[in-house]
Amino acid sequence: MSTRSEPSQSVTDSARLIAQVGAARCGDLAAFGALVAATQQMAYSVAWQVLRRDPDTRDAVQDAYLRAFRRMAELKNPDAFAGWLRRIVVTVALNWRRRRRAQWVPIDQAPAPPILDDAEQRWTDEQRRRLSHALLRLDRDERNLCERHYHGGTSAERLATSTGVPAATIRKRLQRIRDKLRKEIEMDERRALGDQAIPGDLPARILELLVRPRLVDLPENPVGATLSVLLGAFTGFVPLELPEEIDLQAALTRLGGDAVYIDRSALQRIDGDRILRYDLTLPLLLNVRWNGSPQRRMAAGKVYRAETESATHLEAFNQLELFAIDDRPAVDPAARRRQEDEAAEGDGEPGATANRVRRS
Repeated sequence: MSTRSEPSQSVTDSARLIAQVGAARCGDLAAFGALVAATQQMAYSVAWQVLRRDPDTRDAVQDAYLRAFRRMAELKNPDAFAGWLRRIVVTVALNWRRRRRAQWVPIDQAPAPPILDDAEQRWTDEQRRRLSHALLRLDRDERNLCERHYHGGTSAERLATSTGVPAATIRKRLQRIRDKLRKEIEMDERRALGDQAIPGDLPARILELLVRPRLVDLPENPVGATLSVLLGAFTGFVPLELPEEIDLQAALTRLGGDAVYIDRSALQRIDGDRILRYDLTLPLLLNVRWNGSPQRRMAAGKVYRAETESATHLEAFNQLELFAIDDRPAVDPAARRRQEDEAAEGDGEPGATANRVRRS
């Protein structure tokens, strides 16, 4: 009887996962919290394999879940959530490890664990060693398919051609193999944690960060009230919505090294070259173009930095940016007064005013 119930339980779990992923993609925080609770042990174990110490592991896992939530729309196949999340956790943990290296902190250079998602094409020798016990659990046909794809580098399309099976079927078989391997390796990773306790408040902490409000949108809040006062003093500025994510390499290529004025370790990295905006100046410079006529733009919203939170440092805070492109006297009161004074001094001297104004 127990043998018959296991597939039924697996189907139920899969259906629940698909439903939760679908709801989370629509912004349902409760559904995402359930996903965090269901996967946090895996996420913590994977990050620990890379970082080997608790404070960084906890922060990296928290960071990974925040980035996963922002990228849920990119996940096309809900069944692939576990592998997709695992890749994000490994990427974030490796970024944290590089950050420690930049700060000259001695680290244990543990290799990255296997990802086991559909984007992974090959395993290193160390990854294969970590998977050795799990690979023994596969049957002969599964191991053969696994070897041809991950060791021999044969694509799903070529495997389909050589076996006479549709490529879609091959991909589904590879997905089932990855799922089986992932379950086995996660047991090994949990054992490797030993007595290391996984934080129990992780889902609640992540949800708290996700629901932090844009205080600039709340007029009854001191931040929103301050914004109203400033906008009353600086009139004529057109609101501009700026992206929260920035391609750092593209920004550096376009604006040069001065594009980043804060320590790189304080950047909230998503993956690769993508970061969350650390201020509003950079995305504003990337999105505003001189069109030959004066411009006045304003942007307000949350910005993000990888900080240890304290009375003076926050991971997310609100900011207002005013940006003007115009003749200097039009945007600089001091320059305008100088121009007016020079114009007054030049009364009665033909051509003097034009010359002085041109010099200003």
